[in-house]
Amino acid sequence: MEYGNRGGFNRGPREMHDAVCADCGKTCQVPFKPDGSRPVYCRDCYQKHKPARPPRRY
Repeated sequence: MEYGNRGGFNRGPREMHDAVCADCGKTCQVPFKPDGSRPVYCRDCYQKHKPARPPRRY
């Protein structure tokens, strides 16, 4: 069995884009091009704003 390419996971380095955190105002880089329709957060602020994940049910 071949497990090397799992549907595009191995594309190499992502293109990073400059952004300004909507919370603290620091400049940061994100792996998508911000279009202004949603806030962008730096790594630290994202941890405060990320949605809570529901507990897993087994």
